[in-house]
Amino acid sequence: MRSSTRSPRRSGVVLAVVGALLLAPVSGRAEASPDAETQARARFAEGNLAYDVGDFDKALKSFSEAYRLKPLPGFLFNMAQCHRQLGQYPRAAFFYRRYLALMPDSAQAQVVRELVQEMEARAREQEARRLERERAEQDKQVQRARAEAAKAEAEAAARRRAELEAEQRALEARAAQALTQPAPQALAGNSVSAPWTRKWWVWAGVGAAAALVTTGVIVATSGPDARPTSLGTLGPAR
Repeated sequence: MRSSTRSPRRSGVVLAVVGALLLAPVSGRAEASPDAETQARARFAEGNLAYDVGDFDKALKSFSEAYRLKPLPGFLFNMAQCHRQLGQYPRAAFFYRRYLALMPDSAQAQVVRELVQEMEARAREQEARRLERERAEQDKQVQRARAEAAKAEAEAAARRRAELEAEQRALEARAAQALTQPAPQALAGNSVSAPWTRKWWVWAGVGAAAALVTTGVIVATSGPDARPTSLGTLGPAR
């Protein structure tokens, strides 16, 4: 993300003194060789040109290389400016503070302090927006997961219903088939004859015969006396 300059006057004033700052080495630092200083000035010129045309990534790279060649506070400020334009507010605040640590009494120190406060505020806002986006994305993921779970549950329920319906149809088909066939016991009763001793007419006949025999015996024993056998037979003249 690239940000526009909030205070053109503030930025212009500070950038105007960067060239002068480059010529003022920080006490305690080793002097760069003439060749290194020449290269640092070349990187500084490249960085300024890139910054002017809005290529802040290239400008940042050029200023960083210049600082390695000749570690002057002005390069740190320029690096902070590039980070600010790129929307990298925590990094911008870092390099502004590094500049203040090296140049606490400079004429532009108060302006840089204000820039530090601005970058810190923007960094907090940026972090809040990032967290809000993360929460929104998490909410979307939860909603997607719930929708997928509900879909899977509905599909499983549909499969269970289909299985139950298939089982019910199979049971009904077997029941209908059983109704169209004779019972096994009825078939056995029609094809096997009962023993002769269990037939009603056999015992009825036996009872009748027994009754006749009994009657005959009674008649024979209770009738008139038999004619003596000594009388012989009757002839035609008798």
